[in-house]
Amino acid sequence: MSKELFAGRLRKVVPFEQDGSFFYRKAKKHIENNNYINALSYYRKALEKDPDNLDYSLELAEIFAEMGYFHESNLILFSILQKDPSHTDCYFAMGCNFLGLQEYSKAENTLEKYLELDEYGLYSEEAQNLLDVLQSQEFYLEFISDADPDREQVLAIAGRGKDLLDKGEYRQAVRELEKAARRDPGLIFARNNLALAYFCIGKLDKAIETCREILDNHPLNVHANCNIALFLYEKGDLEASNDHIETVLQMNIDDPEDMHKIAVTLCEMGRHEQVNRLLKKLLHYKPYDTKVLHYMAVSCYNLKMFKVALGYWEKVEKINPNNTISSFYKRYVRDLQEGDREFTELPYHFQVPYDEIIRRVKTIHDLLKLSSADLIKKWKNGDGLESLLRWGLDLNDVLIKKAILNVVASFQDEKAEQFLRAFILRKSEEEEQIQEALALLKEMNAKEPYLAYLDDNIVEVSVKFGKAAKFHNYMLEEIPEMVIRRLKTFYLHDCENDIRDTWAFVTARWDATGTPRILKPEGWAAALELFYRTKEELPVKKTRLAADWQVSYTTMMKNYNFISKLFDEFWE
Repeated sequence: MSKELFAGRLRKVVPFEQDGSFFYRKAKKHIENNNYINALSYYRKALEKDPDNLDYSLELAEIFAEMGYFHESNLILFSILQKDPSHTDCYFAMGCNFLGLQEYSKAENTLEKYLELDEYGLYSEEAQNLLDVLQSQEFYLEFISDADPDREQVLAIAGRGKDLLDKGEYRQAVRELEKAARRDPGLIFARNNLALAYFCIGKLDKAIETCREILDNHPLNVHANCNIALFLYEKGDLEASNDHIETVLQMNIDDPEDMHKIAVTLCEMGRHEQVNRLLKKLLHYKPYDTKVLHYMAVSCYNLKMFKVALGYWEKVEKINPNNTISSFYKRYVRDLQEGDREFTELPYHFQVPYDEIIRRVKTIHDLLKLSSADLIKKWKNGDGLESLLRWGLDLNDVLIKKAILNVVASFQDEKAEQFLRAFILRKSEEEEQIQEALALLKEMNAKEPYLAYLDDNIVEVSVKFGKAAKFHNYMLEEIPEMVIRRLKTFYLHDCENDIRDTWAFVTARWDATGTPRILKPEGWAAALELFYRTKEELPVKKTRLAADWQVSYTTMMKNYNFISKLFDEFWE
């Protein structure tokens, strides 16, 4: 009787759905206990329930910044300013985030914007102090640049080479890094990257030789020792490989980047116990880095500490709930624990195993062949299609990306719009893919302006069809005229022919290779003026020039280096 009574009472319990404030309070409790990962999850839930609550958004941005996710924090701050421009404190927070990203010219511009809008604001004194530090550093950099202008150009070439190496464009990386190494043999980081690029294109002996040249003069260089240890390991010379890795392990390393390099090398060499010990130390410096957490999970798995490994993959999933890599490995371990899979060691890359990559790519190809009705059904049923397509965007395959973007746009719903809006904010994407996604959003009649990551900046974009090509051609022609008009204000009246000839030389190259889409002509105008002033040995302060044109220093220098490279190649 009592059992039936109790069951009856249970049936009378009315289920209720918690509102945003419930999850917000739980998030605050986790913050008090310094548990940022769980706090992050609850802030997200609070915003799901109350997406227009800007206070929740501000605190989520703060959590991301505390965890070292400065770009993600800035995306939230920028979206807050879109909704309510009176939140001027966001500019101060964005400036601090740019400092964390080591993007100093952007930090300076944003902090100046904050003081311009709120001269006596809550953070005005801190903002002014940060600006003083940045401007003293800027003076030092300008002084160094003026003393050795060639070095700045070599650093830009080495930077391009590193970017190409990171993107997997190894042969192009070799060309750029060889050029940088020839022009400045003392640029050790460029030569270390060159050794890696040689290794990636199969020139193992050349890679080893490059490392030995570095170690002749710098025997304790961490990156050179790690690189040659890996190369000799691949060659089968285990004794020599061990000597080099022991050299770095015996050093008193406390720099997180050096520790990361050593850890990744040990991962590649399968030295799981040493990896595990070093990663524990590294996690004190980078407790929320999803790649480091993944490496830690794999090392625990390879040491058969399955429960601990699952805990680390849980953390990865809480920080980045949209990734399908940690969820794959969690299922993988549970299959092993239930006897459905045999133990084999896992590789350390932050990616699913190769056979799973092949399976997923085939699944994507098969899905894209389905009828529109079947695809829409899968999309609306939420059976993992969205997660799979998000994973596909991380593949370095332009054709797959284009196919995914177009098929998602065809669904014409709120979820598809958010999918595309998230894509145009990815820092890793090429401008061409961002432009394509913007066009798809426009075709979907998604509300403008769009927030996109273009030209190394978070910008608001409006898309106009029809007259776009005509306008783009006009803009190309207008760029040199913008520079001429500005230079004439400095009484430089004899600049016209040189400016127009320089720009004609640039656009002639584009006639052969394809003209890039230019959304902000000021970025190229600033670079063109800088090129002219440098060539004519006229005084110029680069950071001030970028500010005058209202573009980022990074954008101006990227375009300037492009122009300089064209002329260097012409005269070589």
